[in-house]
Amino acid sequence: MYLVGFFKELDPEFSNFPDSIYDFKNKLDPDIKPMVLNYLTQSTGIMDWVDTVGDCLNRDRAIVGGSCEWSDGEWIFREDLAYYVKEYDVGLPSKFIEKIINNNGIPPLSDETVRMDLDEIMGTINRAYDGDRDVFVEP
Repeated sequence: MYLVGFFKELDPEFSNFPDSIYDFKNKLDPDIKPMVLNYLTQSTGIMDWVDTVGDCLNRDRAIVGGSCEWSDGEWIFREDLAYYVKEYDVGLPSKFIEKIINNNGIPPLSDETVRMDLDEIMGTINRAYDGDRDVFVEP
């Protein structure tokens, strides 16, 4: 499994993560933006709680539920990734975009199947915090 959209600016705990949102801002092809947004918002919520996080590019804005985590069974991302794609055309790794396009913007696995992988999902996230950079994919 891989992490996508865990940008170092989103949370002080991500400061050692390799990706900066500034390297991805305004990099998304507008032709695939609707497909990407559909994919991100139709994937499975893995960890869901009520919270509000600040927009790391505009501190005057807040994102409800931003730090909740979602997955398609292979990729793990925060709920606020859809917000950053929508508002700032944040690009994503080519492997992830390829998967989205190949699936016509529809996540491939059912919610039940993804939730069965919860131990693997949590293991991937924990490895990232422990310094394993193999859970991140180069753009």
